[in-house]
Amino acid sequence: MYGVTAGIEATDDGRHVVCSVPLPVAPGVVWDAVSTGEGISSWFVPCALEPQVGGRIVQFADPGAPDPTTGPEAAAEAMLTATVGEITVFSPPSGTAPGEFTFEERDWMGEGIPVPPWTTSCEVVDDGEGGTVLTLRSGFASGGQLAEESVDGSVSGWAQSLTVLAHRLTHRPADGVVTVHAATDPVAASVPGLWSRVLGRLVAPAAGAGAVARSGEVARAGEVGGIVATESEASALIVLSAPVDGVIELYVFPAGDTPEDARSSAAVAVRAYEYVDVPGGSGAPLGAAAVDGVEPTWDSERWRGWLEGLVTD
Repeated sequence: MYGVTAGIEATDDGRHVVCSVPLPVAPGVVWDAVSTGEGISSWFVPCALEPQVGGRIVQFADPGAPDPTTGPEAAAEAMLTATVGEITVFSPPSGTAPGEFTFEERDWMGEGIPVPPWTTSCEVVDDGEGGTVLTLRSGFASGGQLAEESVDGSVSGWAQSLTVLAHRLTHRPADGVVTVHAATDPVAASVPGLWSRVLGRLVAPAAGAGAVARSGEVARAGEVGGIVATESEASALIVLSAPVDGVIELYVFPAGDTPEDARSSAAVAVRAYEYVDVPGGSGAPLGAAAVDGVEPTWDSERWRGWLEGLVTD
């Protein structure tokens, strides 16, 4: 969808997922979307960063963590599971010269665990026709089983996130984004088993055991409806028709205090990206699109209630 391509690049320089997408806006807009905290938060996960070489980038990807923007206590708790990296390249596009934003995460498996650094870069290139080509590379400057499992497992997630970005920049480029994250408590089920249950209550016709949602299918449960845009084994991106204008990422993840528990316990989560008018907006396309001070149509408790309806027997 939107021309997003994604695959694995394995060379002597390591193993990386490489994603590319054409975008119908100027390079400066795309640069703001991939190199600012407000931009990244509007299509990926909540993020804060210092826009300079040597600056920190903090990403809050844990669906069970509190919203770090709601206060100091929530931010402190969210930091316990956040990933922290260092910006190594910060070069905005200029004229026909491409822009490059690169950061490196060294403790991505937990503080003190010896793993190779995980590097992610975004290249922003003028397509010569008023648009931009964005290329994202993410992975390791080394090979091995850890690199293979980690990088290969991130392909669908990156492709899905870039589709979130492409949809807004195509559909509502001058509007802002309000994000809401919610998750259920763990339930006694494997990830495939819980995902099959969720699909059976969401996608029409009802999915059978082991089924995977397909792009273009109608998704509807209660007040939430839309079209499946992308899908993987345990996640789907849904372009909404109700209750808001926007998209949701719906996914199931292993949950439990131990690896053994996680094999038989799972939870379902949603990231909702709602498009909103920006107070004082000029009508020009926005890259740094996440906005504060605008209340979402549905808050996290309401989304959580909807999720619970998908998993409750």
